[in-house]
Amino acid sequence: MTQRTFFTKEAVVEAAFMLTRERGWAAVTARSIAKKLGSSTMPIYSSMKSMEEIEAEVRARAEALLLEFQGRDYGGEGSLNMAVGYVTFARDERSLFRFLYVDRPAREAAGGRDSRNVTTAEQFMSGAKPVALADQVPTAMEDPRILKSWIFTHGLASLVSGGVLDLPDERIRSLLLESGAAFFGEMPVSKEKE
Repeated sequence: MTQRTFFTKEAVVEAAFMLTRERGWAAVTARSIAKKLGSSTMPIYSSMKSMEEIEAEVRARAEALLLEFQGRDYGGEGSLNMAVGYVTFARDERSLFRFLYVDRPAREAAGGRDSRNVTTAEQFMSGAKPVALADQVPTAMEDPRILKSWIFTHGLASLVSGGVLDLPDERIRSLLLESGAAFFGEMPVSKEKE
């Protein structure tokens, strides 16, 4: 059988994305991508410049999938749907969640600071369009309520992703509503029967 000498960029990224999704970023090497494609490593580097470029493409696909989760209706509005989507992504796509937030978190080149947007409480609570919840973390702690909400949401997502908690969507929603009430002083409205 003759091995292919060229793969499209999309084929290489798809193979790397599937490896990350199945086994985590640590499993992604030029050799493992080549094996998944039934090739040697040479065609991988014919299509992509470096593993850093592959990582950036996998990150973009994982973030797009996260936004898809956050764009779903979980029976809330704006920021609640974003938060529930973030936690359900962590539950349903554990390896991708770990890739984005544990194994390979995005950092700015200068100074290693998180590349997050500063957000006001009004912007966060309006949740007009899906924006990755992690991008809502205020770098300057402009509003401590948002920071506390983010810490709780990310902690819950980490517990769910790690298999410590096994929660259905409605329970995730209820926990997030209750924490929102604690941080923002609003009464939670939950449809859950406990």
